[in-house]
Amino acid sequence: MQNETDIKASQLAKKVDGILYGPDRKLCGNYTFLNKASDNDIVIRHWINEKGIEIAKDKNVSCVITQQPQGDTIKVAEDLHISLIVTNHIEYATAYALNVSINKYATDAFKVAVTGTNGKSTTTHLLYTIFSDLKFNTYTNTDAESEGNTLIDPRVSSELSDFYNTKGNIEAITLEVSEVQGWDDRLMKNHSYQMISAIDTDAVVITNASLDHINLVDSFDQLIDEISGAARAIKNNDKQSLLVLNYDDENIRKMSEIVEDNSNVNVMYFGNYDENNLLDISHKPNVGIYVKDTLYVEEKDLPFTSKHFIQDIMAALAVCIFKQLNKTNVINSLNNYKPLARRFIKLRENPVIIDDFAHNPSGIQLTIENGSKLGNHLLVVDAIRGSRGVGINKEIAEALVLSLKDKDDYTLVLTKSMDVVNNLNTVLPSEEEVFTNVLNYNNIKYTIMDTLEEALISTINKSTENDVILLLGAQGMDPASEILSQHNLIE
Repeated sequence: MQNETDIKASQLAKKVDGILYGPDRKLCGNYTFLNKASDNDIVIRHWINEKGIEIAKDKNVSCVITQQPQGDTIKVAEDLHISLIVTNHIEYATAYALNVSINKYATDAFKVAVTGTNGKSTTTHLLYTIFSDLKFNTYTNTDAESEGNTLIDPRVSSELSDFYNTKGNIEAITLEVSEVQGWDDRLMKNHSYQMISAIDTDAVVITNASLDHINLVDSFDQLIDEISGAARAIKNNDKQSLLVLNYDDENIRKMSEIVEDNSNVNVMYFGNYDENNLLDISHKPNVGIYVKDTLYVEEKDLPFTSKHFIQDIMAALAVCIFKQLNKTNVINSLNNYKPLARRFIKLRENPVIIDDFAHNPSGIQLTIENGSKLGNHLLVVDAIRGSRGVGINKEIAEALVLSLKDKDDYTLVLTKSMDVVNNLNTVLPSEEEVFTNVLNYNNIKYTIMDTLEEALISTINKSTENDVILLLGAQGMDPASEILSQHNLIE
């Protein structure tokens, strides 16, 4: 993409595969949301109605791009002389907006993109923390809910403008990129490829591949193809770049083949330490993380030692080494690292309560594997994923089966979280049915409760001081720590 801050509406329509209605005016504003828009801005909105067009007119917006114009939106836009672009692929607009915004506000920034099924939020946040601690003026889109990693809206484009205007020149960008994205069960094909191409990244990290988003992809092979878009995007780089791959995940490891013809792309692997097959970054249990055959950071200096955190730290360190960041400063940053909310966070001792955003099968298995070692009796509270389809809930239930079937001493409590979720996250009867059918078929004992509050309180009441309680799930488990605080069960 070219560095274009000024463009005519008709030209923009062609770039986003859209149709222009209304005047063909010159556009020179920022790409943003309707509620944030001001003079000359370009609004990207998945759907818009007549009222939205009237608001855009009042704000003196120069152009609106949408995928779903409602009612008489097109006629109203023409009558009010608003440039309206209608596209079947709103992600084309947000990818283009991202590219323009980066070229406008962060031309010389060192740009990192992180994708994969698990660990991308923590890896991105680790890199953001390290770069920030080392005094780089750093922007990131990652947050506890991972809501900023989508191409559905122009959040990153809008925030880059705000960041530049309030904090000055952007020196580093760490972006979390969803490996699969969609809207209304429609797959936005090549999401990671589009996003990372738009960013023009210096480094790409691919964490792992595990079946998720099965309401959007038809098979594991399709998921792998979507994730590999990250490697395909950096393959075209004509500058020295880095591709970081998880060596222990065979499907990720093989993605090095995608870039092997481009000598500008350096490949670094991370994984388990093997003296007969030294990786760029590897971990030796109870010793630390190695760079080739040299100990880089001792185990005692790592902020966490659970398997998934170790993987995320290794991935982040690969980028630090490629960027030639000061080793002492990097280790100091790691040592003081505070994780994102709900990333294997210990809420309490005696009993140990671990809160984790385990929302897919591999995340469930990793958290139970690591968490079960922290107490005598294992108690799991899992929030069924509401309004996400029977597929993902079947997979999560099967992951619980794999994790619990060989354990003699466990308690499993399911919750529909009816007291805390909205209509977008309500557990449907079909989702509850498929979840419980899998558990019943495999003779996994469980209790199911309507509310999160009841599930939490009853589980803690069953526990002893030497037990471990794991709070697992996405939206339905997010308010757990707040509920526990209200009952004075955690500080």
